[in-house]
Amino acid sequence: MWLRTFAYCRLGSSLAFALIATIAVARADPLASWNDTATKQAIIDFVTTITQQGGPEFVPDDERVAVFDMDGTLIPEKPIPAAVIPLAADLKEAVVKKPILADKPAIAAFLKGDEAALYDAGEQGLNDLIATITDSRTTEEFSESILPLMKTTAHDRFHVPYTRAVYKPMTELLSYLDDNGFENWICSGSPVLFTRAVSMEMLGIPPERVMGTSSGTKLDERDGKTVLVFDGTIDHLNDQEGKPPTINLALGARPIFVGGNEGGRGDIAMMRWSKDRTGPSFQLLINHDDAEREFEYSEPDNYSLDAAKKYGFYIVSIKNDWKEIIAP
Repeated sequence: MWLRTFAYCRLGSSLAFALIATIAVARADPLASWNDTATKQAIIDFVTTITQQGGPEFVPDDERVAVFDMDGTLIPEKPIPAAVIPLAADLKEAVVKKPILADKPAIAAFLKGDEAALYDAGEQGLNDLIATITDSRTTEEFSESILPLMKTTAHDRFHVPYTRAVYKPMTELLSYLDDNGFENWICSGSPVLFTRAVSMEMLGIPPERVMGTSSGTKLDERDGKTVLVFDGTIDHLNDQEGKPPTINLALGARPIFVGGNEGGRGDIAMMRWSKDRTGPSFQLLINHDDAEREFEYSEPDNYSLDAAKKYGFYIVSIKNDWKEIIAP
């Protein structure tokens, strides 16, 4: 009898130890939604190396700054960029009042529901839309309407509210960097007021760490109070070569870690600028190659993917590197 009891105790202990070991491994993996590929290991190796006190490539906390593009890097940019969602009703009303606006390619594409033409219009097209619907509105009127709408509008592909349509592997990466003393920033081509309105809810990044395209504003007075009113222009288009000056203005330094995506050539300039800093750095380019679970698209000339290979950036294959895309 005692032998049987001893055997059960040993079996129970073994199972308990196995369970504890499994839980410990799960907790120890900061990037659980990533497959165990060379890209994942490179991220962990880099963070481990630059945070090793006394190590040859140690980087102090105040230099651990990570900058990420948003659309296509942290959240899906297909079938349409998230910043377009607040535009629909306002844009149609604006065109009724001023029909000549429909001559702009992005606006025409939006009104026709031509997703391909809208995407081809790029960041400039998106910002034509933004400038049109914000013209004469106050900054507060625009900002306060965004988050409630994003919480109640479902993403066409993933069928969750837009506030939850974020890449799970990238939110894990943001948390991992944050846990290791990094300060995470967003540098997006989308309007800065839009991104600031959603950044904390969607990505845990406070609005003061958001950079983006800035629309022209002017001081006005309404009901006896001063307000900032959009004037229908774009002050700075935060895309491609426009991103490094924006980052420098906000940070005064080159970021040590930069994440971007292929598809619009928009992130290579800031990735190269990061790569050329003095000291260690890491650049991550998301490749949209998974038609089954997300979307599959690329630039006709493979500009971004070719640049990544040329300059030594790490390429994330959504198909091969990510176990999950969007959290259920």
